[in-house]
Amino acid sequence: MQEEKQMERRKKIAVELSDLVVYCRPVPFSEDKIGTERACYRDMSSFPETKAEKLATHARGKRFLQYNRRQLSRVYPKGQRLDSSNYDPLPMWLCGSQLVALNFQTPDKPMQLNQALFMLGGGSGYVLQPDIMREDLFDPFDKNTLLVEPITIQLQVLGARHLPKNGRSIVCPFVEVEICGTDYDNCKCKTDVVADNGLNPVWVQKQFVFDIHNPTFSFLRFTVFEEDMFSDPNFLAHATYPVRLLRTGYRSVPLKNSYNEELELAALLVHIEIVNAKEEDDDNLYTSIQRLRDRTSELTTKVSLMERSGSADMSYQQSVEELRATQDQLSELVEARNLRLMEKKKKGKLRQQVAAKRS
Repeated sequence: MQEEKQMERRKKIAVELSDLVVYCRPVPFSEDKIGTERACYRDMSSFPETKAEKLATHARGKRFLQYNRRQLSRVYPKGQRLDSSNYDPLPMWLCGSQLVALNFQTPDKPMQLNQALFMLGGGSGYVLQPDIMREDLFDPFDKNTLLVEPITIQLQVLGARHLPKNGRSIVCPFVEVEICGTDYDNCKCKTDVVADNGLNPVWVQKQFVFDIHNPTFSFLRFTVFEEDMFSDPNFLAHATYPVRLLRTGYRSVPLKNSYNEELELAALLVHIEIVNAKEEDDDNLYTSIQRLRDRTSELTTKVSLMERSGSADMSYQQSVEELRATQDQLSELVEARNLRLMEKKKKGKLRQQVAAKRS
């Protein structure tokens, strides 16, 4: 009787399919095996996004990265996403997850970041992890363990051409420039609105400065919006690139629609400079700005937690006042730094002109 049951079980396995399964073996995730001899490189575990988000945190991210150095992980959208929306894949990428599944039918920001990531591999379907992710010291959520030099991107959006229309004959465009990466690198700026010109809008020269601690895993994203009669933004086009692929100078940036398809003739004209943050700037000023940014982040989290708990005591008021004062100090220092960078740029151009005349 036992032999018959074993024969039935064997018959349920298709030998032809079984012979193809030579690389990975699906197993339940066991955190106890991480870093031990029991962790087998052939074992792969699957995680719904809710479970992966609990692992890809400040407290557990380094541990999850350690798991992904030895084994494979597959992350997929939770079943409650009936509208086929997507989760943010960046925390999972930062922790080394090799297979981060998204709803490809949805043209949203996560999918656009996904397309940008695979530019690094030439669209081949595989991207090698940065070297720093294989270092034992590295913690994706601790900027003091990155082992890479921070950079500063100085960027100007100068103009655009042939922007698509959004149901209206004339659009009023503006551009949002964003750094997407770890929390300490995320930053967003935007241009002014140009009234009634989608053919060849021009923006007043305004320099955006982005300090990036982890350039190996950050993305620069341009999003073009149209402001309607109610001052609400409507998406027109985007362009998203890994910071590692950026080139300096005057650049024409081809624009794409939400499905990442190129829009004929549509482009932005931008000027980009990339410098070593500490060499280009006064080290004391740079350090002060970073310290104020860290304090602003801490106070914002603290005030948010107090508001959720319904706290309105003296401690809450003091935290709010300190947050406002810190934000004001940060704005002043950033403005001073931007002016200093602009002065250095002008002096550099002047030196080049003098040298050209002498030659």
